[in-house]
Amino acid sequence: MRLIVLSGFVSYIIGGIPVGFIIAKVARKVDIRKLGSKNIGATNVFHIIGRAYGIFTFLLDMAKPIVVMFIAHILHYPEWSIPLLGACAVIGNLWSIFLKFKGGRGLSVTIGYFIWVMPKAIPIVFLIAFVVALLTKWNLPVAGLSLYIVGPIIAAKVYRYPRYVILITLYLGLFVLIRQIPWMFIHLVNYYKRKNAIR
Repeated sequence: MRLIVLSGFVSYIIGGIPVGFIIAKVARKVDIRKLGSKNIGATNVFHIIGRAYGIFTFLLDMAKPIVVMFIAHILHYPEWSIPLLGACAVIGNLWSIFLKFKGGRGLSVTIGYFIWVMPKAIPIVFLIAFVVALLTKWNLPVAGLSLYIVGPIIAAKVYRYPRYVILITLYLGLFVLIRQIPWMFIHLVNYYKRKNAIR
């Protein structure tokens, strides 16, 4: 158990590596937190620093939980602990210890988490998330949250994933919801501002 707790802390540290912040500093010597949407995530890096840098940020962020869970898998950790360690990496991205417990929106790491934890459910879950993004005018925080709502339901009812996978994913969704509330509010405010400006 001590090993799993220590591994959870290490996973949190790995998840907290601020990839977008580092890439922006190295590539353009700017603080991405002060530009655009002021987010360290791939989308802001994509728009402010460049497409290639944004894609690179996305891939590295997405890889964080995958790497953590892959290492736990090859080291033969208990099956229930593997998605838990992946969740720790996602939480690290949301509240990075390197940025005074601030972080990104968590969409890239969420995708990585789902790719490993429930690969069979991915086509249906991601399709639903895409539809949610369209219906909400590309409100990515809401689309990302839909993964944590739809994913466990599909995984449990259709693919019969173990109960620990469902519960860990649901609890992780609560952490993501807490982090996403400000971003959802900002998106709605900006949307109505644009709508009123058009009028």
